[in-house]
Parts: sequence; C-alpha cells; structure tokens
Amino acid sequence: MLNCKRQNIHHAKLPPPGAVGHIVGLSTVDPRRKCIVSHYPLCDNVQPYSQGIHTIFVRFLDNGEIARFSGFWFEALP
Repeated sequence: MLNCKRQNIHHAKLPPPGAVGHIVGLSTVDPRRKCIVSHYPLCDNVQPYSQGIHTIFVRFLDNGEIARFSGFWFEALP
C-alpha cells in the first residue's frame, strides 16, 4: 500500500459546485492559480470499471479556462 498524502480512492467526497480553491500536486498546473468548481461529468466510466463520479470541471479565475481534473487534486481554500 502506498503511503502518500493524495490517493485516488473510490467514493471520495467531491468538493461542492462553487467551491473556490487550487489544483495542487500537478506539475502542469501552477498551484497559485485560483479556480472554482464548475460542474461534474454525467459519469466517469461505465460499470464495472468505475462506480460514481471522480472528476470535476473547474474554471480558472484568471483567464476563464475550463479544465477537467480528478477531484483529489482540488484543494479548497479555507
């Protein structure tokens, strides 16, 4: 078992729509960019491979770009 801070586990609690935060832990995204959770996809995959929704769409506040990320990369602001 990997002992890391961020892991993708099924049935993880997703951030609510409208939550403001950052995408952290990815080298392709500046963690200082603020974004807002826009919406969820209708489904991530078909059963039996995946159960539930694990990804979110966020809109970056600096340029309005919309991107899809796994929910565990999103960290809400306090």
